[in-house]
Amino acid sequence: MGYKAFISLGSNIGLCSKNLQKAIAAISTLGGLKILDRSRLYHTEPQDMLKQPWFTNQVISVELEKQISPVMLLGFLKDMELKMGRSPGIPKGPRVIDLDILTFGDKIISSQELVIPHPQMKKRAFVLIPLQEISPDFIFPDGETIGEALKKIKFRVENDRVYQRMDT
Repeated sequence: MGYKAFISLGSNIGLCSKNLQKAIAAISTLGGLKILDRSRLYHTEPQDMLKQPWFTNQVISVELEKQISPVMLLGFLKDMELKMGRSPGIPKGPRVIDLDILTFGDKIISSQELVIPHPQMKKRAFVLIPLQEISPDFIFPDGETIGEALKKIKFRVENDRVYQRMDT
């Protein structure tokens, strides 16, 4: 195997926990990919578009063989979103499934189609909390720890619910 990557999953349409299970099962079918760990499920209030159902979120870690590039993984995930019923719809709006590559080894990528590490991940408690759960010693490519990143944002967690408004 070659790279460890983290993928964020989210859903707020239909049976959200089942959507995440289905997505993880589909991700596991990609040859050269092995799922290493998964966080528990978190329920998150909508961030940018407030008038929509809460999201169910999760982060998984995967190990990828060297022949799988970040762009290949992105294509696979976007194809899977379409197969699961995601339509272009409203940006930041309701979705059956949302799959984002958070990190891909220690790679830093900034292209038209892909930015790694995910450009918003340090601002999103619904990403950082489950990431910290499965990788408590995680360090960003810039040297910042996950604990340091969490201290910079306002949020609260009650049981499995994450409260964070990006606009406050």
